[in-house]
Amino acid sequence: MRIPYLLTLLLLAGCVNNDTTNDAHADSTVVISYDTVAATRNTVQSNPVATYSEKIADELNDWKFSVTVYETKKTFRYTLRIQAKEVRVSDSLTIPNFGIQPTVVLQKGKEPLSCIIGFLDKKKEFKPYKMVSFRNDRLRVRTIASYYVGAYKTQQPN
Repeated sequence: MRIPYLLTLLLLAGCVNNDTTNDAHADSTVVISYDTVAATRNTVQSNPVATYSEKIADELNDWKFSVTVYETKKTFRYTLRIQAKEVRVSDSLTIPNFGIQPTVVLQKGKEPLSCIIGFLDKKKEFKPYKMVSFRNDRLRVRTIASYYVGAYKTQQPN
């Protein structure tokens, strides 16, 4: 009997209008958003936008470890193609929308057979995002940093 009562209270609480904006001050609020870059591309490059490759030491085979990044129709989404020895996988990469055209950059990692995937921010500084590594015959893709974009309200001076 308590579950339906609790569920009803939760539903009613969710429907309450918590907007405390005063109508007199509504005109003095500015919302900063990053919608200056189109969400989709007009043309998608068939060539990779970034490539990293490193030879894998092996006496019998000509193997390599490589990461290649390709554009997709969505501006902030890319396709990763990763190769290590004869293993080939694809993954997706989503770059945060900082209001600038994204630039994906690949750098050599600190460990052998590793690559840092990142992007350039507004100041053209490299921001590490993911790391691809191949160790003990295991391919690994992991997130090493998180970035968030939000909309903020600021008050305009009167």
